[in-house]
Amino acid sequence: MVLELLRGGSPRPRRGAATSLSRALTIRLSLLGIVLFVAFIAAVLAFTFVTEDPGVLRNDVTSRIIQQSVRLSGGSLQVEKTAGLAQIEAASPRLWYLVSDGRSVVEYAPALRPGLPIDIRLDGPTIAAQMRVGGDNALAFDVIEVEDSRVIVATGGGLPGWDLILGYFLRAIAGSALAISVVFGILVAAAIAMSVSYITARLRSAAQAAARIDPRAPRGLLPTEETPVELMPLTTALNSALDQIASNMEVQRRFMNNVAHELRTPLAVMRSHVDALADEPARLRLATDLSRLTTIVSSMLQLARLHATELPFEPLQLNGLARAVLADLAPLILSHGVDVALEEVGDRHATIIANEPTVRAALANLVDNALRHAQARSTILVRVLDGAVIEVADDGVGIAAAKRAQVLEPFNRISASGTGAGLGLTIVRDIMSAHGGTIAVLGNDGGGTTVRLTFPPGEAGLD
Repeated sequence: MVLELLRGGSPRPRRGAATSLSRALTIRLSLLGIVLFVAFIAAVLAFTFVTEDPGVLRNDVTSRIIQQSVRLSGGSLQVEKTAGLAQIEAASPRLWYLVSDGRSVVEYAPALRPGLPIDIRLDGPTIAAQMRVGGDNALAFDVIEVEDSRVIVATGGGLPGWDLILGYFLRAIAGSALAISVVFGILVAAAIAMSVSYITARLRSAAQAAARIDPRAPRGLLPTEETPVELMPLTTALNSALDQIASNMEVQRRFMNNVAHELRTPLAVMRSHVDALADEPARLRLATDLSRLTTIVSSMLQLARLHATELPFEPLQLNGLARAVLADLAPLILSHGVDVALEEVGDRHATIIANEPTVRAALANLVDNALRHAQARSTILVRVLDGAVIEVADDGVGIAAAKRAQVLEPFNRISASGTGAGLGLTIVRDIMSAHGGTIAVLGNDGGGTTVRLTFPPGEAGLD
């Protein structure tokens, strides 16, 4: 990931490995909220079961099931044998209950019923009342409304199963639980949104800081002041890796620079000895090899300087620069017997913000590279588009599409028999990278190759 960041691109996710931190956090917090809500309901039920008198608790449930079984049909009081009531009657040998509307009575196991603490009227309305008695003779006494009539329900000795008890309590607290769940869900959703927003903001800040790191000097620049504790190990590790990469790059730069400097003097001495040789064929062969070695050393030194120094930038007109470079290269162009044309398209006075010596070197490298691979009676076209794009096109044999990206790498020559060092396009690539521009190697419809340099847009223009 660090290397891809240094190349200016974004890390490519592996198939099946990409995950969303926001989604993972949302799922986990949601599950935590559900678990906490269920635990809360369980705690309420447990507290009720622990603190409630067992006899009162059982009679409450039994009374509720009996109340749900009471019917008034044609003025006649009835107690329907529902599944719940039948289950309690089968499981409760000491069960009794009494139901009365003040005119008639329905009673189950009257022999087991103790004396009630309130008189049951059979000749008129009964006052609203509710009573619970615990202990050995626990009973429940309720007065309910059934079809505009007051009905007394008294019971005791019921032994409902836990399924009926849990069902009763869940229905009893359903309204409160729904209200609590809505409030709790809103709070959890707000907490999730705030947490995800906070984490995303911190990650975005770190990503923006990483994007600002100069690939030529990737020192540890990720912020640590506002970094959350959870992200600190990652930030520290990345800063350490960036520092190590920068140190290694610096060692390589010093090595290339030192090698290039150390070889210049021996090469000059060798040149003088080669020029003094009397054997003409041997002198020409050695001179060719020495010329190529000198080119490699000069290119390495140019690369080292490009990476080691901070380039000064200023407004620059590409059109005027292109004319000046071609004028400087006129003797070289004439010696190759190649036609070179300059075409200016669009705004000729537009400017870019650039470093003139390196841009001059980039264009000279492209023209020199085209001349090296030119054939007899070839034509090279240098085109400037709107003062921000330079194209150098030739009508030679061209470069296969599969090899166009390779020619930008160091020591990758187009032709094995060529005399070049294989560093010219690499230097141009690094110059464009230093300017925030791009280089593209393209094929021509009629054959040949076009190398396009695109600079970031600059100022409107100078007269």
